[in-house]
Amino acid sequence: MRVAYVHDWLVSHRGGEKVLETLLELYPAAPVYTMFHDARRMPETINSRRIICPRGLWPFRRIRKALLPILPSIMESFPLQDFDLIISTSSCVAKGVIPGPYAKHLCYLHSPMRYVWDQRFEYIGGLKRIPLASPLIQFASSQLRTWDVASQHRVDKYFVNSTFVKKRTEKYYGRHDAEVLAPPIEMVRFSNARQTARIVAEPYFLAAGALVSYKRFDLAIEAAQRAGVQLVVAGDGPYLSHLRSQAGPKGRSHIRFEVRPNDQRWDSLLAHAEALIFPGIEDFGMIAIESMAAGTPVIAASQGGALDFIIPGQTGLLFPPNDLESLTKIMRNFRASSIDLPSIQSLETLYGKSRFLNRISGAIQELHPGA
Repeated sequence: MRVAYVHDWLVSHRGGEKVLETLLELYPAAPVYTMFHDARRMPETINSRRIICPRGLWPFRRIRKALLPILPSIMESFPLQDFDLIISTSSCVAKGVIPGPYAKHLCYLHSPMRYVWDQRFEYIGGLKRIPLASPLIQFASSQLRTWDVASQHRVDKYFVNSTFVKKRTEKYYGRHDAEVLAPPIEMVRFSNARQTARIVAEPYFLAAGALVSYKRFDLAIEAAQRAGVQLVVAGDGPYLSHLRSQAGPKGRSHIRFEVRPNDQRWDSLLAHAEALIFPGIEDFGMIAIESMAAGTPVIAASQGGALDFIIPGQTGLLFPPNDLESLTKIMRNFRASSIDLPSIQSLETLYGKSRFLNRISGAIQELHPGA
């Protein structure tokens, strides 16, 4: 069986790329089609594959979101007509590739295109000062929504990462057949971090991930300052300078930044934190499961993907979305000992790699019996 993988872009190694890494284990010889590939940011498990990108597109990688109106056409240009099975991982346009007439298409959907649906105002907020930018973007978004709905029919089987995304897939695409399948987590890696964790001299909370506005790290910083507790913000992204400005001068602030920590440092930060602060409304949140595997509870907004895995008192605590006072109170009074975290075995059953691959393999067998 001839198989091809499709991914929006390979420019950072985050949750979507970790899911792709796991999926690649199913078909070691299959190529990967993507719009951008930055080998410096990818692990060898991805770089070792045959990766096919459009010619001439690489110089525009940093402004790829500005290219949104033409990205569907670029994705549709991939020559996939000779493949029997397409496996796409999509949060933008990858689900819209055009398979051959007899091919089957399985898509792991991280989210319908956020830029043009429920978070469209988050992404255009910074362009309001540019004349005519907002109406032009609104017009382009309308065209993209039309394409997004039309192209969803090209997928034979959907998996989504959370109940939250499933509801949006039903609402925007009219697809009620998507199955919820939580992404795979490296349990051994983070359980080792749990076992080696030690008491730290100065307790801290952790907020980590891509530093973008919708993740609401600004809320976590404000709550930490009001509560008088230490907060480490780990990650990188376009919102970094804004968050640093909000945190105040180094040495006179409760906030410390760790930009692009390596894997060892990342594991240590997770394992030693009092709790992970998860203040935004996320599609899922792999880092929250990694945190629990490392023995660290999660304090999350009570909306979005977090509702699939936060059980108050067992895996963490919930607070009303965007409620600064509630988050401040929780951080001020939090005691990690009050949370009874599940065992690694329980987490493995729910979020382990073998569970994930078995579900995907079963779906492929249904699409291609005897494959």
